[in-house]
Amino acid sequence: MASNKPTEKTYGQLQYAYDFFNKKLFDARLPEVVFTYHRQNRVMGYASFQRWEQGNNIYVDEIAINPEYFTKYPLIEICQTLVHEMTHIWQGHFGKPGRRGYHNQQWANKMQEVGLMPSSTGKPGGAVTGEAMMDYVLLDGPFMRVCKALVKQGFSFPLLDRFPVFRVDAPITVYDDKDNPVILDQHYKLKDLPSAPMAAYKDDLSVVAIQPHDASETNISVINSEQIVSGATDTVTTTRPKRHSGRVKYMCKGCSIVFWAKPGLNVGCLDCNLKLQEED
Repeated sequence: MASNKPTEKTYGQLQYAYDFFNKKLFDARLPEVVFTYHRQNRVMGYASFQRWEQGNNIYVDEIAINPEYFTKYPLIEICQTLVHEMTHIWQGHFGKPGRRGYHNQQWANKMQEVGLMPSSTGKPGGAVTGEAMMDYVLLDGPFMRVCKALVKQGFSFPLLDRFPVFRVDAPITVYDDKDNPVILDQHYKLKDLPSAPMAAYKDDLSVVAIQPHDASETNISVINSEQIVSGATDTVTTTRPKRHSGRVKYMCKGCSIVFWAKPGLNVGCLDCNLKLQEED
């Protein structure tokens, strides 16, 4: 029986999508995770290894998704973010993650296996490994086929953010096996190619890796936000009401130190060697 409770409805759809992709793309091998919604600026999602503990040293991973992208972004791009993070979860349990969250060749190979091509530029020709990585959808690859099957079931998110991030005015673009861009319509069917296709803006804070050594020590490593934009400006337009104050809070995800300053700064914590995240 469907729930009328908003929390159960919104998180239930994330769980359903996770289970669907887990079964179809990962042979149902991925463990259960804790889902959270976050609103970090310019970050669509991230994975955090062993973020939760349920007693007796049993740890549970976390996947966080930014709901501000649900309203204006195509569902396939939201699912693309989810599967990107699921691939990090896969590597955390069945592979060997790169140092400090580095996107290594093993991760890149698994991404291609599930139908997403890693790229530092978000389109063909970019590096497939590195600190800051995006990805694009492979035409008729496993991800595209499974995502279309999910959409065909009528899958959607029942509640949408009233103050969403606006998507750059660009078509839904996937790429064939010769790296040619292919444009999809709103039903994810092929359209005629435009004369100058643009890549959609996409951002991802990939992995927050937490590896406990004992009950009193936790080693945290975080990789930088991926802020590769193709055919887009450096800022994301949002309908969120403007702050009355001219200052925002910045926080280090490693040591939790905070300070207040004007928005849009590129600042970091020298102790943790991490970029500080702008908080709402």
